[in-house]
Amino acid sequence: MKNLRSTRSRDKAAERARIAEKKAKKRSSWSLIEKGSYTPAARAIARVLDKSGCAQGKVGSVISYIAGHAGLKVKGKMSRRTVQRALIEGGVAARVQLAHEMAQADGVTLSSDATSLRGENYEGAFVMINKGTTHKMRMLSLTSTVSHSSETQIDNLKSQINTISDLYRRSPLGQRSQYNFEVHDFLRVWKGGNGDHAADVKKFHRLGKEWKQESSRILLGYEEIGRMEPEKVVDIVREILKKNLEEAGGADAWKQLPEEEKNIRTKSSMDTLAFRLGEEAFSLLPPEAKHEIDLFFWAGCSMHKELNCCKAFDEGMQEYYEEHPDVEPPVLLANKDNDATITLAEDTGESTAAVRRALKVSERGAVKLISLFGALINNKDDKKGLHDVYENYFRPTIGAGVRFPDTSNTRYQSHGRGAARLITYLEEHRKFMEFVKNNKTKRSWNHMEQNIVKGLHCKATISQMIALNLFCMAVMHPYAAAVRGPGKDELNMLDLGPFHQTVKVHMRKLMENPDLLLSAADDAYKLATLDGKQWSDPKAWRACVNPIPTHPDVRPLVLSGLKRGLERFEKFTTEFIEGGIIDTSTALERSAAHMRPTNDDNEGLLGSWRKFSRESSSSTVGHYTERTMFNRNETQAFMDAQMNTEGDHTFLRQEARRLDESGIEKTRREELNAYKQRAVDEKLAKDAEKAEKVRKEKARLAAIGLETDADTIKKMSDAKLKDQLELHRREGDKEVPMKSKMRHKADRLTALLATVVRYESRITTDLSTVPAT
Repeated sequence: MKNLRSTRSRDKAAERARIAEKKAKKRSSWSLIEKGSYTPAARAIARVLDKSGCAQGKVGSVISYIAGHAGLKVKGKMSRRTVQRALIEGGVAARVQLAHEMAQADGVTLSSDATSLRGENYEGAFVMINKGTTHKMRMLSLTSTVSHSSETQIDNLKSQINTISDLYRRSPLGQRSQYNFEVHDFLRVWKGGNGDHAADVKKFHRLGKEWKQESSRILLGYEEIGRMEPEKVVDIVREILKKNLEEAGGADAWKQLPEEEKNIRTKSSMDTLAFRLGEEAFSLLPPEAKHEIDLFFWAGCSMHKELNCCKAFDEGMQEYYEEHPDVEPPVLLANKDNDATITLAEDTGESTAAVRRALKVSERGAVKLISLFGALINNKDDKKGLHDVYENYFRPTIGAGVRFPDTSNTRYQSHGRGAARLITYLEEHRKFMEFVKNNKTKRSWNHMEQNIVKGLHCKATISQMIALNLFCMAVMHPYAAAVRGPGKDELNMLDLGPFHQTVKVHMRKLMENPDLLLSAADDAYKLATLDGKQWSDPKAWRACVNPIPTHPDVRPLVLSGLKRGLERFEKFTTEFIEGGIIDTSTALERSAAHMRPTNDDNEGLLGSWRKFSRESSSSTVGHYTERTMFNRNETQAFMDAQMNTEGDHTFLRQEARRLDESGIEKTRREELNAYKQRAVDEKLAKDAEKAEKVRKEKARLAAIGLETDADTIKKMSDAKLKDQLELHRREGDKEVPMKSKMRHKADRLTALLATVVRYESRITTDLSTVPAT
């Protein structure tokens, strides 16, 4: 009995040991796969590692390596394809998130920008989603488009919104949510947008406003239909069906149409009717309701205002020399070929068309010098230029931040800061250029370097640098600091009307009293700068004001530049005009249409895409968009809070698989090629049509023949006079006046008679030179 109890005890102990060992093994292993699929946590980790810079093909190995150091053995190893699918799932979730957030918004504003890369056009877009006092900036899209026209931009937006709406409608979140997000829901909350000041951007927003208005009228029309008696609605539907049958060519032809085509035609007919009814309903609404429905803002980009104002200031400085020919202008900084042409003309004293063209296209002045120096020292192509040579030379003098402003990439304010650098360390930069020359085998400068040296020693060019730097530090640097940078993301562009008015007032004040800007007093900044704060670069300011007594043209340069700069700033701030839509809007309306003061988000997105495509040439714009939307829109946090059910994750996996297998990149390339081929075909057709027209005109004129009898000519109609003049042009008479110079029949008659005299004289001369036989 005792032995039996002992055996049972040993068995129980062994069982407990086996259970403990099993639990220990379970604790020491980590399975990435459940029910045949990688877990949501594993996919989230893959996205985090990708965001951190891990190559997609190395994600599985990195997970195993890290887990191993934590004492865990990983079951399953992610392949590159699985990681890519996880990234696509993130993009799908980001689009569902966009729909969910926009469906709850008080208002949405849109900003966009475009760039070209390797011959293709790319457009990026962000939406600002406004709910109460909360304003969230979300990436909407980055796509390649067939063209940069406003119509293409609108079509692209419609496609994006349709895609997002369809995705949300099919998603488990959309089905269990109390919110709907259809295209008309987006248009209802779309309150406007901002971007640069290009004509196509303004037209895009104008087309967007028209689209919004059309949608609102259609919705009003359907509301009217919904209030009708059922019998009347039935009659309307019958009438529409009858019309569709007639347009299709009869009942049999209608039956032959695909079901999708039938639905499209029926909806189009219903929308047309609803629009007509909606127009009538809208006309009966009170003014306040009309205003609320059609309210649509547009505002430009503050940094484009700054950029164009600085350009105008430079134009004003150049105009000063044109208006005062007695004042010696800055030295001409022509390129090598034009410089040779101009020098030869100076030696020979001749002025040919080539010389005049060389003088016209060649530039001079501070901005040209700064651009040349930036191209030499900090070229956008890092294989060119003297990047490290410059930094190593000036590091003991300047210290941190020694790199020259990025004028080669035309960064905002780069030329103003470049002027500050050159004027502050003018003598040092002159010595640096000697250093560059003496480091060469032949101890000589190339042509660009010669131009830089000429500019650094040109008194008028230095005067321009002083004027430009003072203007930038007094007006443009404080302006930029007020609208962008840390802590400025919550600024609403629509609230900055009074601020832009302050900028204009300040520029007028400096024009009326330029001594405020030219004063060398230590506290001059209190009245000279826009914000009354210390100069952005006190050392550069001191380097500017100290030599002013020996540069008397600084004052008129400042005045001329301010005049032109103010004119341009007023032109680029017309959206804030008194009595305009922004000026007369309420604080609540502006909050619902909150938009950032700059277009930095889109410009940064396009710049990042350019860099990414260069470093990852095998990747596609679609893959880049999925991962970037997910990361920028904080989609993982949204998934953790809103899309955390098994159904959500299954939907994301299925949708990602569908997208991955759809050949979307191949379709994109085919659409681009098809568009370009259509464009080529249209151009060739126009060329052929034009050639045929020319051939027919040539044959018609040849049949008419030249008329030299003066009496006959005097009896000709105006049309025949034109034909005769054209014949003489084609005969090579270059003295026949241009058509625009002959406005009346009498002018053409006089010209033709004179042309005939020349023609007969030429014929007589030609005959006299024929040798006798």
